[in-house]
Amino acid sequence: MTGESMKRSRSTPLAVLLGLLSLLLGASDAAAFAREAWEREGWITEFDTGLQRARATRTPAFVYFDAQWCSWCQQYKRDSLDQPAVRTALARGFIRIAVDSDARPDLMRRFGAKGLPFTLVLAPDGRVLKHFVGVMPTRDLVSLLGSVVQSAQPPAAGVPAPAEILHQVKTIDRRGYAAFRAAYLQHLESLYDPARETLFGQFDSGVTFRRTAVLAWIDLLEQGRWRERVRHAARADRDRLWDPVDGGFFNFIDPTRDEYLETSKLLELNAWMAAWQAQVGVHDPQARQRALLAWRYLREVLWDRRDGGFFQAQQADNAYYALAPAERARRHAPPVDRAKRADTNAQAVWALLCLAHFSGEREAVDYAAQTMDFLLRELWHDGRLYHFWRDGQRSAPDQPHSWFWVLAAGAEIERVRPDRTRRDRLAAVAGMAGRWLEARMRDASAFPLDNELAGLIARTAGQTALYPKLPAGARGWALRQLRIEVETPPDEPVVGLWAWQMGLDSGRVRPD
Repeated sequence: MTGESMKRSRSTPLAVLLGLLSLLLGASDAAAFAREAWEREGWITEFDTGLQRARATRTPAFVYFDAQWCSWCQQYKRDSLDQPAVRTALARGFIRIAVDSDARPDLMRRFGAKGLPFTLVLAPDGRVLKHFVGVMPTRDLVSLLGSVVQSAQPPAAGVPAPAEILHQVKTIDRRGYAAFRAAYLQHLESLYDPARETLFGQFDSGVTFRRTAVLAWIDLLEQGRWRERVRHAARADRDRLWDPVDGGFFNFIDPTRDEYLETSKLLELNAWMAAWQAQVGVHDPQARQRALLAWRYLREVLWDRRDGGFFQAQQADNAYYALAPAERARRHAPPVDRAKRADTNAQAVWALLCLAHFSGEREAVDYAAQTMDFLLRELWHDGRLYHFWRDGQRSAPDQPHSWFWVLAAGAEIERVRPDRTRRDRLAAVAGMAGRWLEARMRDASAFPLDNELAGLIARTAGQTALYPKLPAGARGWALRQLRIEVETPPDEPVVGLWAWQMGLDSGRVRPD
């Protein structure tokens, strides 16, 4: 029986009810980041605490970034970290730190992580000795650990050096915008794979780009560029990533590993894919249908009916997804990780508004408003915006990317569904973010903003009616930090381009 026919056979009312019950039961039993399990094995699960221990004992730190939904992480722990030779090497020579990557994306950005699983080896003073993404075999990992311990003078590194810059903003007038967009298109061209009809390519550094670039495709179609490519990519990516049995889009396919499928289903990918398919669906009925199915998946699987907001992911389970559709129908689908992130829920708000705009699904606006209200009710607390929520517990506050995703998405929902209480809370968040931004703009020694944060600040600073207390000049200051580097992901500069275009159209971005 094919996946499509299986989907039809499961669409009876009883089958749908049983399927939803299976997902909900799975959600209630979902394992979080296994903090207690790591600690029972001798790992420290707070990065700062672990680094303090490393300094106090003058011992290097082995830092592993994990996510419950990540199938590669599960394999890495099983096949490498849990092997006796690795366990022995780590116990003898390292402070072991396990970090929940969903709770600490700021650390992922700080150390230049490009994916999961991500591993760092730090000197006692915090210098980076080694860092790599992916699964390292046991023998190679033991060898690497041995070389670190035996090295009398480990290499000084600090934070990994920035990649080669291909293009940097020189002026923020129309000429500068045109030059930056041209450089961005050239960068996308280098990543486009005509055989797969999408942005699966290799950076000049040799690193392979694997994820579908949803924001880039939305931007290209909005700009009237690559029309045929966008249409073909929309079909190709939905066919590769859509699960026809349980619904939802998978995280990515790795074309360098025999088309390896990463079977986690992340909130932000599913929300933006729904928006993109709806955008293409204006002229393509199949894309519109897939957009509505993706919206149904978000609503029925990732939405928290009790507290509001969206859960971060349905967990990976490659063995389950490798089964025939008929066999999957007899089993429980993988559980939902009950974590919620401020930044990805804010992205869902924005994406749902795009979905509603292109598809006419007004209910999506209702969910977008409820999601923003959840963020401002549950994660804004005592003058701080918390990044992470699990079962009523807040953690990981004061992450600028989360602040500005919430503010940018808040401006979008206020345009279509204004609310006085929400507006007041957004103003309070903006006041806190503005104080940080003022200090950051004065700090000449600080590292440049990454493209994502620069774009979010520029977009938010342009909302002067809603956020009048953000520092003057913040939009231009942020736009000047946009750049195209060798390994810039295609989605990363998009919000900055939108902010720049909006400013030019409104006359608020003026020549230098």
